[in-house]
Amino acid sequence: MNRMSFGKYLYRHWKSWAVILTLWLISLPLSLLNPYLAKLIIDKAYPDRDLKLFLIIAVIGASIFALNSAINYFSSYLLQRTKREVHFDITISIFRHLQNLPLKFFNHKSTGEHIYKIVSDVNAVTYFLCDTIPQMFMIIPRAVFILIIIFFLNSKLALFAICIIPLAYLEPYFFTKFLRQVTTLVIEKSQQLWIRLYETFSHIHLIKALGKEDAEINRFEGDLKETMVAELKNERLSNIRILSGSLVDRIISGAVILYGGYLVIKGKMSLGSLSAVMIYLTQLVGLSKSINEFFQAITVSSISFKRLTEIMDTKPQITDSCNAKDYRIPRGGIEFKNVSFGYAEKFILQNLSFTIEPGAKIALVGPSGCGKSTLLALIVRLYELQEGAIEIDGLDIKQVRLKSLKEQIGIALQEEFLWNDTVKNNILYTKENASMDEVIRAVAIAEADDFINSLPQGFDTLIGENACRISEGQKQRLAIARAVIKRAKILILDEALSSLDSRTEDKIVDNLNSDFPDSTLILVSHRLSSVRKMDTVYYLESPCIIKTGTHQELAEENLKYRELFASQIEEAVI
Repeated sequence: MNRMSFGKYLYRHWKSWAVILTLWLISLPLSLLNPYLAKLIIDKAYPDRDLKLFLIIAVIGASIFALNSAINYFSSYLLQRTKREVHFDITISIFRHLQNLPLKFFNHKSTGEHIYKIVSDVNAVTYFLCDTIPQMFMIIPRAVFILIIIFFLNSKLALFAICIIPLAYLEPYFFTKFLRQVTTLVIEKSQQLWIRLYETFSHIHLIKALGKEDAEINRFEGDLKETMVAELKNERLSNIRILSGSLVDRIISGAVILYGGYLVIKGKMSLGSLSAVMIYLTQLVGLSKSINEFFQAITVSSISFKRLTEIMDTKPQITDSCNAKDYRIPRGGIEFKNVSFGYAEKFILQNLSFTIEPGAKIALVGPSGCGKSTLLALIVRLYELQEGAIEIDGLDIKQVRLKSLKEQIGIALQEEFLWNDTVKNNILYTKENASMDEVIRAVAIAEADDFINSLPQGFDTLIGENACRISEGQKQRLAIARAVIKRAKILILDEALSSLDSRTEDKIVDNLNSDFPDSTLILVSHRLSSVRKMDTVYYLESPCIIKTGTHQELAEENLKYRELFASQIEEAVI
């Protein structure tokens, strides 16, 4: 995607742009009449002391001003409305594309960076598309009309002006390179500031717990100072540009006044014509400045275009294949066939094969970092396999539409990821049309009914950002309720009971086993009591080996498995 590709956002609103350009074209000749009317007053009304002519010209001028003001008002309103619509389209396109990118993309980029691009870079691109480009369509015809009028008034003065006006383009030509460097620096520092703010407030609990408030203040102060220095550097460059541009404009205007005064004194030009020419010339110099600003806007906006283009050019690695279909999982059997997957050059899983029977209740265990969470993530296609295949009830999951696949798998993670919303809305997140009876049933399975009923507003209680108003165990129970309300054929709990006491965990596991007799349940846990409640234990011994059996069988036959639960086995014996 390149800069021109963003033009499609303008084309979507071509009717509005057509009206805006039409209004501008009507306004163009009206805005050029007043200087000529001033010439008539100076050359005709004043010398002849013609009050009637003076009043007629004044009324005509006032009428033109009123009409032009009305046109400018409506065109400005329509422009602002269209600009906001274009901004909306670009923002939602960027956001939608980000949502479709793989999890790996977000592992290499900070959240603050994405937020900054959606806010700041989209604003810069929208301004260029909706303010800078449309104005160029008016600048050129306006400049042509002004030159024609000046030639009509005095060709010699017009030729003289044409010869010296190019001086106005020296300033932007000289400053463009420096402008790009300084703007890039300002964007980088501002983005870093956003990243720092996001990380600080999202980790405020850790900062408070470790007493690192002063350290974070110092870090933020350092980033803020760097941003301020970059912005001041940009301001200095801007002021120098304005000063040099103003100097060049005054040189051009002074030269024209001197030459025009010479022509008036020699009787080759009237005073009224000189006054009109000076007004037109002022407008022409203003247009040249607008052209300069256009090229400077290209320089500045190109940075934001590039940053957004990098996002839009990143292709989703996990997409629906051309023959993918909606698929209703009938039984919930899962088979891994020679599956290999890794990050960078290191394989987490390699040539791994195993089968989980439909409706089985299994515990997936293994040492920390062995790939359990990765294995589960592959089932819901958070990552794409490098080799092999995963089948559900005999169908390769690549042949199932992503949305259809994920809608039929209930999943609760160790990190709860709850929204700053009500208890009820957090549970309904995976099934928005669920009835209140379904919500209550899901809460009962998750053993969350007692604590919800004790909240001030019950199900309508706001739980705060990152669910800061409830405990870790309560968060996990809400996450489990959110997972089970779907009544899915495949239910995954990835360390989703780690913050609960043994008694509550046992109850939830018993509830799941009894309420989902036909669903496949995959439980990742380091707690022996929960593992024992599962029909089968799958022990991920290495990237390519997975052992299966009951807890008793594995404890007797596999030394590594026994060592994994050694301390808990000893406690159980005692």
